[in-house]
Amino acid sequence: MKTVLNELRNQLIEYEILTITKQNFQQVFEVYESNHEFFLLTQGKKATIEQSICDIDALPPNCDIDQKIYISIWEDGRAVGVLDLIMNYPEQSGLWIGLLLISSNLHGRKIGSRLVSAVLSAAKDVGHDFAQLGVIESNTKGISFWQKQGFEASRRNGNIVVMTRRI
Repeated sequence: MKTVLNELRNQLIEYEILTITKQNFQQVFEVYESNHEFFLLTQGKKATIEQSICDIDALPPNCDIDQKIYISIWEDGRAVGVLDLIMNYPEQSGLWIGLLLISSNLHGRKIGSRLVSAVLSAAKDVGHDFAQLGVIESNTKGISFWQKQGFEASRRNGNIVVMTRRI
């Protein structure tokens, strides 16, 4: 059976893709730590390992942990990215991108764009019709990045801009 995770691994052969666990989180946390600006903007403070480790089990309402893919992207033995995906959310044919973080020293190398392209292709291969995500409206860099990936603002939920792309 095709899964988004298997399809991602097939498409991103230049990277090692590992499921994030409490056992390997310390190494993955370096990606969180490098993104000070993002966490100051979204949480009002630097990322802490205690708070960030909660992302392993974090789910939107009415979801099951089996819908979640929480992975780290590795290059040359070092974590370079974090990706949190929720399958079949907010509805059966949808994919929710909960988080995409790239090590800040690697911004501008098109790694994020490469990952988004692979995620969308993998999701389409297993039957998803659209992808969505939420961006805090003051995160202009984030909104710009997602617009470049073909996402458009579809609605607002408080200070969150929900962005959607058909796939």
